[in-house]
Formats: sequence, C-alpha cells, structure tokens
Amino acid sequence: MKTKKGFTLVELLVVIGILGILMGALFPAITAAMLAANTSACSMRGRNLFVGITSANTEREAAGLTSVWPKDDSQKSDDQDDIAGNTYSTAEEYFEELFNIKQYGQEDWAPYVSGVDISVLSGSGVPAFTGSSTLKGDNVAWCVAKGLTDEMEDVVPALVTRNADVEALPTSSGPHDMSQDNNEVKMGKSNGASSDTPFGNKAFIIIHKGGAAKVVKAKYSKLYLVFNRQSFVIPQSVKFEYIKPTCNK
Repeated sequence: MKTKKGFTLVELLVVIGILGILMGALFPAITAAMLAANTSACSMRGRNLFVGITSANTEREAAGLTSVWPKDDSQKSDDQDDIAGNTYSTAEEYFEELFNIKQYGQEDWAPYVSGVDISVLSGSGVPAFTGSSTLKGDNVAWCVAKGLTDEMEDVVPALVTRNADVEALPTSSGPHDMSQDNNEVKMGKSNGASSDTPFGNKAFIIIHKGGAAKVVKAKYSKLYLVFNRQSFVIPQSVKFEYIKPTCNK
C-alpha cells in the first residue's frame, strides 16, 4: 500500500521563511501605494470643498456680499445673521455655519455651499458627520485660513489637513520670502498638530488659495518646498491665522 507523503517540518519552515521575506519586501510598496491612494482621495475632497466655497463667493459678490471665508474682527460685516458677520475660533464652528448643520436634513436647510456633500470634511481616518445638530471637531479633517483676502497671492494655503502643525506656517503681517526657508512643517499631535489623522507623520495636504491641491510628504515638508520657493504678502490690516478642529484622535 502506498502512503501519502506530506511536508516535513523543515519544508514548512522554509516555505514560511520565504513568504516572510516576500512580505517584508512588498510591505513598503504596499504601504506607499495605500498612502498615495488615501492622499489622492483626500486631495479631491479638499479640492471639492474649495470649489464649493469659491462658487459661494462668486454668488455673493454678485449680490454685494463679502466672501464666506472666516473673518477676523476687522473684516466681519454688521450682519450677525450672515456667515460674514461672525468670527469663529475653531474649524468645526466655521464649517457648521458654512454647511448650516443646525438645519441639516430639514426642509429649511440652506447651506452657503451648494453642490458639495458634507463628506468632503472627513475621510482617511476622520469619521464622517453623523447627522446630529452639532458638528464635532472629530468629524473635520481640515484647518482653515482665517483672514484670507483676495489680494493675497495664490500660493497661500487656504485649507490644510489637521495632522500638519499649521503654527509653523507664516501668518505675521508683511512680506514673506520663502525661497530659502528651511523651517519644517511637522506632523502629528505630539508635534503641535490638532491630530494624528488623517496621515500621521507621513504626509499632509494643502489646498492653496489659487485652488491647487498639493500633497506634502514628510521628506519634503520644509517651507521653501511647501511654498514652491514663492514669496507672498500678508496685509498689515489683517490678523491672519489658521483655525483648527478640536479633536481627540
């Protein structure tokens, strides 16, 4: 009678060892591909959010109203029933007003941005808004520029993912020559950012005032690269800053 011969223990160990070597070799490529896919999707969300805000500003300009970008005290209007008549200290407060969260899902829901789904605020580890009457910072992936003006150069960041330390971005009034600035924008909560999500210390995303989306990997996070070596000016009359979401992750 013939007996079936299976794998010996040594053979199994050899196969397992080979598989381990292959997985170790492929892991960096898989990780890089996942990061590229996630940053690409998040870039698209940020770009759609920017387009929605820009479209709203175009409509308001025709009606003689100022933009919906968050204002400082010197820029806000006298109409406190309008988004331009209020100031916001956190990103979630601003986006809650922009998307009219208090009336979300009701017949009288009237967001300032139209044609943009609220899912643009989330993604890549940042959970989506669940439909309650209050927007939480945990559901917002973006820091947003406060005090942005039409006169500022297009290279100025308007939206930045919350895992970047926006305090490292220039905000003081006056000219800023970024051609040789070697200061680094660090990432992650331990480095001054609002959160470790969406991309930890691997990368962050900028949506520039001109509408261009840029993925900044950790290796290229020095300011002269972030700003493409371009200079810009922040008007003396404006208090420019980035407001962050209040989040726990």
